[in-house]
Amino acid sequence: MNLMYPVENPDISQPFGEDNTANPKRNSFYTIFDNKHPGVDFKTPVGTTIFAAYPGIVVRREFHEGMGNVIGTRYGNIVILYAHLDKALVKLGQTVKDGDLIGLSGQTGEHCTHPHLHFEMRDITKKNLKEMVFKPEFGKPIKQLKDKFIYKVYNANTQKTLKFLSIRYFGNENYWKKILENNTFLDKDPEKIIPEKTEIVIPNY
Repeated sequence: MNLMYPVENPDISQPFGEDNTANPKRNSFYTIFDNKHPGVDFKTPVGTTIFAAYPGIVVRREFHEGMGNVIGTRYGNIVILYAHLDKALVKLGQTVKDGDLIGLSGQTGEHCTHPHLHFEMRDITKKNLKEMVFKPEFGKPIKQLKDKFIYKVYNANTQKTLKFLSIRYFGNENYWKKILENNTFLDKDPEKIIPEKTEIVIPNY
């Protein structure tokens, strides 16, 4: 499968990796990324239809202080974010195909200086956010893609259970049995805390 553009007639206003150090409005937005733009921005008047660029399951549908209304979809180890939306048209846990209508573009979030779509891709097997983001290559297969990946449990910030992992990686708690099917050694109680440093296979949806 090739990565599609998320909008018709794409017009890129800021490419991936552009240096924002000298930009008076954006120079503080991307400090964690060394002031480099971590996604691709598309010029989109408010209300522009946004389409899924790749198949996936909706794992994020929320308001983020900086990115505004955000939809996040996951396919294997890849999460795609669609940010600054005016409206989300999909629900958590919903599966989408490439080309499906998922939202309307907007101008939401503190880091949005004008109407546009911020499109961002992350490889969630990487250790930190700076390493996760990578340049989208539209019209090509995603070379970083893995259908399954290993997640190592750490309970320091939040105690991990099958239901917790189901919400994180599938958008709702109803997929915990799918995780269990791929990790038959785990306790069958979906609310039992998983031991520290347990390695778990996270399957695709």
